[in-house]
Amino acid sequence: MNFDFNQIRAVIRGEVNGSVRFLVSFFCAAGVWLAVNWLSGLSASASSTLALQQERYAALSSLAAEYKTLAPVSAARGDVNAIVIFNEVSGQLNLGVRVGKINPAPDGKRFSVDIGRLYSEELTDIVRELSARGVRVISATIRALPAGSERLFSLEAEFEVIPI
Repeated sequence: MNFDFNQIRAVIRGEVNGSVRFLVSFFCAAGVWLAVNWLSGLSASASSTLALQQERYAALSSLAAEYKTLAPVSAARGDVNAIVIFNEVSGQLNLGVRVGKINPAPDGKRFSVDIGRLYSEELTDIVRELSARGVRVISATIRALPAGSERLFSLEAEFEVIPI
């Protein structure tokens, strides 16, 4: 097989019969091929974006469902005593004698409390349960205490009922 570059130049210059049609059809086919590959790449990225959005929506809807199952906050929060709510939560979490002194404010919407020997899970549970019932932390001091191979925490915090 003898290959001659002069023949290729003649086809490109249009000197051979039908060479112009051949070149036009070649470039049209190459253009269609590039367009199809580009569009398939766009659809692949769009489908992966759609899958990501579906995952985020599922996570958000499960979070919303979990939020709905939390204990409802009373509509009339102004009538709720923060200490009563704290006593309910401490009874539910079995804090017992670890709760030190509770110092109520005169309005009944604020109080400060000292709690000792808490595990980290108990500490987060207290804050989560009180937040779910409409009581927020105003200020807190948390101290880590060594207890053998574990760490226990001491909490001094001020809480208040969240206004509507």
